[in-house]
Amino acid sequence: MAFFIAISHGNAQALFEVERESFCKGVREHEPVNPFSGMAEIKKGEGLFLWMEIKASERALTMLGAKGQMSIYHAWASEKGVTDRIDIGITKERWLELASAIRNQFKGQGFFTWRTQSFKCNVREGRWYVSVLDANKRPVRKSGSGQEAFRPEILIKFLP
Repeated sequence: MAFFIAISHGNAQALFEVERESFCKGVREHEPVNPFSGMAEIKKGEGLFLWMEIKASERALTMLGAKGQMSIYHAWASEKGVTDRIDIGITKERWLELASAIRNQFKGQGFFTWRTQSFKCNVREGRWYVSVLDANKRPVRKSGSGQEAFRPEILIKFLP
C-alpha cells in the first residue's frame, strides 16, 4: 500500500469517502499511470489497478488511534460474483510509521487523506466492478454523491 498525504476539500462527516479513483495500468509516485476510461483494453494475462485517494474524518483518526489500523476493502466482482476482497487500508506498520504526519495533517485541515490501490490479475473479458467497503464490510460513498454506495465499473476487452 502506498501512502501520500494530499490536500483535498469537502464534507468529512463519514468515516471516510473516496475523493478520486482510476482504473489504470500502473501507479507511479502515488498517481495512476495510463488510466482507462470506461473500457480497459489489455492483453490476456495482464492485470489492472484500481487506484484511489481516500479522505478520512476525525472518526477515522480516532479509530486509528484506538485500533492502530483501519481496514478498507476492494471487493472485485464480475457477473459471476465476488472474486477477491483486498484490504487497501492502513496497516499497523504504516500507522506506526505515519501517525505523526497523519495527526499533523488532521490538525491543519480537519481531515487527512491517503492514496492506495489494489491490483487484479487473472481477469476475464466482460464487465467488472469493485465495491469499496469499510472495516465492517459496509459500502463506502464517493465524496459529493450523497448516500449512494460507491462502486466503480470497467469493461475489460482483450487485445488480439
